[in-house]
Amino acid sequence: MPYISRKIRGKNCYSVTKKKSKNSKKNNKSEKNKTVFSKCTTKENARKQLNLLRALQYNKNFVYRSPTK
Repeated sequence: MPYISRKIRGKNCYSVTKKKSKNSKKNNKSEKNKTVFSKCTTKENARKQLNLLRALQYNKNFVYRSPTK
């Protein structure tokens, strides 16, 4: 899993980032170079974001269809 979800300290929200950055070997400040997909979101939405990112990674033909009401 190259994507991680972490709780933001002092807030009731989560962030979704890449596990490793492109420049992690070059710089010791790999934390600042990470790609952020969502900065402050709920736990449920962060889980949905992770599922979507994994689907796009492993299935290039993936097409998201929103649920109908």
